[in-house]
Amino acid sequence: MAVLEKQGPSRTTRLAAELEAHPITVTQRCDALQADGYVRRVSADVFGITEDGRAYLSTHVD
Repeated sequence: MAVLEKQGPSRTTRLAAELEAHPITVTQRCDALQADGYVRRVSADVFGITEDGRAYLSTHVD
């Protein structure tokens, strides 16, 4: 989520490169975060952070 907060809405492939993870893994994690309300799917392969995601980061990440 921190990458999405810093970079804004991003394609899965860009997130995967930034996180050094496989794009499928990133999609699965983003889908889980979306189910929790922390990210949203902007288009088929683009995710962005939600206000709830920003709030979580501000209270849980130094």
